[in-house]
Amino acid sequence: MRRTLGRFAALFMLTAALTIAATFGLQALAQDEPDEPEKPPPPKEVPMPPAPLLKENSRLIDVEGLILDLKTDLEVGKVSRAVFQPKDALGYLILLENSLLEKVLKDTAHGERPVKVRGTVTVFREKNYLLLDYAAVKRD
Repeated sequence: MRRTLGRFAALFMLTAALTIAATFGLQALAQDEPDEPEKPPPPKEVPMPPAPLLKENSRLIDVEGLILDLKTDLEVGKVSRAVFQPKDALGYLILLENSLLEKVLKDTAHGERPVKVRGTVTVFREKNYLLLDYAAVKRD
């Protein structure tokens, strides 16, 4: 019986010693690893405001400006969406997709070429949308 108790005590001590060694050994390994460099906080997004709200069915006639992308050019959206930024106004109008917009996007090179547009303004959820019916890309 004493022999069994002695073996049990020895086994218990060995298990406790291994557990303590493993715990401190893992902590020591964790301390030896180089810390990952801290990532800088993401830049604060300062959204560009939409243009002042225009009335439903307003017409834009020969307004100069740029056609940009909310996500890649203005960096204010999570989704790529074409917008028209008038030359003399702060803000933008979201462009409704149609075949004319598709053709114009190929020629504008992400806002590098100014455009003169005509179109009808619509309102949805307090934002203006512009349906183009004419667009002329200025050539160099």
